[in-house]
Amino acid sequence: MLRRIYIDNFKCFVNFEFAVESVNLFLGPNGSGKSGIFETLRKIQCFISGEGKVGDIFSPDEYTRWQNSPIQYFEIDVGGKGGVFRYEIAVEYEPEENLMQVRHERLWFDSRPLITFESGDLKLYRDDHLEASNFRFGRDQSAVALIPSGRDNRLLTWFKKYMQEKLIVLKIDPTTMVSESEQEDKHPSVTMDNFASWYRHISQDQGKAIEITNNLKEILDGFNNFKFAEAGRTRRALGVNFHDASEGKRPVEYQFHELSDGQRMLIVLYTLIYTVRSEGVTLCMDEPENFLALPEIQPWLVTLYDLCGDGEIQALLASHHPQMIDCLSLPSGYWFERQCNGPVRVRRITENNESGLPVSKLVARGWLYYEQT
Repeated sequence: MLRRIYIDNFKCFVNFEFAVESVNLFLGPNGSGKSGIFETLRKIQCFISGEGKVGDIFSPDEYTRWQNSPIQYFEIDVGGKGGVFRYEIAVEYEPEENLMQVRHERLWFDSRPLITFESGDLKLYRDDHLEASNFRFGRDQSAVALIPSGRDNRLLTWFKKYMQEKLIVLKIDPTTMVSESEQEDKHPSVTMDNFASWYRHISQDQGKAIEITNNLKEILDGFNNFKFAEAGRTRRALGVNFHDASEGKRPVEYQFHELSDGQRMLIVLYTLIYTVRSEGVTLCMDEPENFLALPEIQPWLVTLYDLCGDGEIQALLASHHPQMIDCLSLPSGYWFERQCNGPVRVRRITENNESGLPVSKLVARGWLYYEQT
């Protein structure tokens, strides 16, 4: 699971460090840096996954405006394999050439090196931390992304799999979701616009598909089942069947895109947590309550919190929603703030509340109690 995040010289983050718990709720005004945490994680994920070169993912426009340093620093700690991985990357901008390059990239396990890349020199280490090779490497891409898996680097392989498959960063937008799917997708997209293709992949696991269906029957009034129909040689269209209230009537089928935004949002949220449970996933979601009413989001929050408490999922959530705040803030709330366009500061919300008001009301009135983290 994710343990720690460090960011320096990226947007409003200066020498910023955050220790990650099993459940983490980010609160604060717009522009205070909540979404920036997810953006940082997504950039590191894209880089390590080889989705682009350094100049495609990192930009000089995202440097902290009131600093003059040409270098951005990012670090993440991930617990796994009986120890702690630390990944470090420093990105350097060369204005004369208008060029972004990797200054250094390092991966450690329990403070011992797995990969070190410094100014073009790359050193690889086996799992026993003995040096395996040393050679020159280009400064425009991730060394971690390009190192193939092997018998001597199972630790590196585990870390890459976590970053590519177990770290899920989302800002769900049901208005972008479509019914048709050209092929199976192993991973959800950031907005979940590929839900039909992702569920097409999930449905190959009959046990998981049945669990998801049974849970949606309990949550979504009238829900009966999903159904894929042929829409071309390889294309499939995702439909959803609902019971007709009239006795003896056949279920009514809708194309997935014909459902309301709220219905699609509920389907996605519950499908998500029942798909990734027990898989060591870190789920990062920006305002998951969008498009939902108060009574609709609370059961999902309770389910998510229980799964996090059981160690089945780790969650990082950003929200302005009163129900989210009151459900999760006291055990796991963090207040993000900036003053005079300065750097992000974070304080943990405490239970020192003698007013008797719910935390959402305290947020609205500016009466929060918190401690510096």
